[in-house]
Amino acid sequence: MSQNISNTARNIGMYQYTPSTQQSFSAGTPISNGAVVENNPILNAASSAPENPAKMLAAMGISAAALMGINSAINKPLLEKEYSNTIFSKIEKYIDKNFTSKSWVKNLSKKTQNFNKTLQNKINNSEVLRTLFKKPSVAGPMAQQQANGSMGHMASRAVEIMQKYKNAHPGFTDFDKLIKQGSSTKFESIGQIKNYMDDVVKAIKKSGVSTTEIISKKPKWGLGLIKNKTSLQEIVNKYELIKKYKLPGNTLGAKTSGYLLRGAECLTNGIFAGVGSILMQAIFIGQSVSEASKAEKGEKFSTFMASLSELMAFMATMGIQMRTVNHLAGLKFIGMPEADVAKYRKAVKIANEAAKCGNQKAYNKMSILIKNLEQNAKKNTKWYQKPAKWIGNIFGFGRVKETLKPLKSNKFATSLAKIPNKLKIFTGFSIRTAFIMAVLTPIISGLAKKVSYGIFGKPVKTLEKQKAQEEADKKAAEHPAQEQSQPQQPQSIQQTPQQQTVNTVTTTSAVQSIPQQQAAPGNLMDTMRNMQQTPAPIASQSIVTQSTPAASSISPDAGIKRTYIPNPILGPENQPNIAATRTARIDAVLRQADYAEAMAQKYL
Repeated sequence: MSQNISNTARNIGMYQYTPSTQQSFSAGTPISNGAVVENNPILNAASSAPENPAKMLAAMGISAAALMGINSAINKPLLEKEYSNTIFSKIEKYIDKNFTSKSWVKNLSKKTQNFNKTLQNKINNSEVLRTLFKKPSVAGPMAQQQANGSMGHMASRAVEIMQKYKNAHPGFTDFDKLIKQGSSTKFESIGQIKNYMDDVVKAIKKSGVSTTEIISKKPKWGLGLIKNKTSLQEIVNKYELIKKYKLPGNTLGAKTSGYLLRGAECLTNGIFAGVGSILMQAIFIGQSVSEASKAEKGEKFSTFMASLSELMAFMATMGIQMRTVNHLAGLKFIGMPEADVAKYRKAVKIANEAAKCGNQKAYNKMSILIKNLEQNAKKNTKWYQKPAKWIGNIFGFGRVKETLKPLKSNKFATSLAKIPNKLKIFTGFSIRTAFIMAVLTPIISGLAKKVSYGIFGKPVKTLEKQKAQEEADKKAAEHPAQEQSQPQQPQSIQQTPQQQTVNTVTTTSAVQSIPQQQAAPGNLMDTMRNMQQTPAPIASQSIVTQSTPAASSISPDAGIKRTYIPNPILGPENQPNIAATRTARIDAVLRQADYAEAMAQKYL
């Protein structure tokens, strides 16, 4: 019978239970971050706790103090001197004197002008490109200020400085009109800002006051340790430098000095936005120090620069990211001439003002005008332009300044009407934010990191170490049960010399072994009942038992609590030889099932 069982076990080996092939669905299994978090350096940094928080906090404090010092050093000459006496003016004159007249500079300038001319021709000849570049959508006040970049920040800063000067000199009224205009106007384009800033600079120069007079104020959040110094000369100098790199037609020296200020603004984020914004950069520097501390020896500096470049790129290109979304949303104006776009925006503004007042006549009139403009644009859209317009409709969905507000009526009806309006605005905001965080920021930050690798070197050993750690963590997350619940070997029992014969049974031999003293062939129920009376240990690798006649005759599947019942119909066979073969095969199948059940109860 033993031989028959062994052969049968080999034939049914395909049904053997293999614990390593089973996946764990434990509630405690770690779940990896979503693709958005993993690909976005800002969210990824925020979701990962530093190994040494104290070191990170110290780095943040030191870097914040250093950046504030740099910010103050850069700002000081711009507050106290006219532009011609600043370091920026000296750099501009030096570049123009020594490089502008060089032939390679002239050739580069000429090629740049030709490229711009060719690009403009292509844009003007394509309705999609013309709409993309020249008909951007308008965001809400805060987002639009970011989209306007340094020019938008400077306009807001100018209002703040003029108000401080007004507070310091209550009888001075020359800036009152400009302060009111700048405070109430939500600038929608660079052109509007430029016109406003031109008027501000003219008013400052015309006033005849001392533009270099320092106006100092201690902000409450600075605990009296930080002074937010400013002057009217700051407005004049910074606007001059912004125009030098923003507006076309400037010399190489002028662009260089302008971009130096732009680079300083990226470094400190306090040139235009104020000292408080430096804290964000300090957080990034602290995170980069934390990353560098985990790098391999000799690669700490390159790791620090790569991490800092990746994180700082987010802040440095915030305006570009916002403008990208605005231009993509502007694709909804395909088929609408620029003059009609201006009418559309004006009609939306009037309609929303009428909605607040409950002026139904004006609201309905503007609503009809808006609908007609949209219908005309739809008629003028070619079939191959519709996909681009569809993209514009997605990115332009729920924009605050381009979405009609519900008309005010009674309190209950107005409250109900605001629900879908707010939901529409929130949905559109979520779409645009997700696009920035999932697409734009990873692309820009990835490019910044590659530039850092090219300049400061690539930390190869550190990256390989991080990759190996990530793979190990991923593997541990996929198979946590195997690492946490390894079967323990039973401890051996001290025995007398006559009883110290040890029998190590492997998994295969455990399946194949059967009792030598069995009931009559066919009486399978009695056999299994006898085996239940004396349990024996089971292990996935080896089983250590006492080598006594009683123990050796016990199958490793003894003591198993079955979830099935053996077939009770099998009785004594009329032909013992045939019955012995048949019973042995059935017995082997049942033993294999018992063993699988044991292993399942062991691991699950």
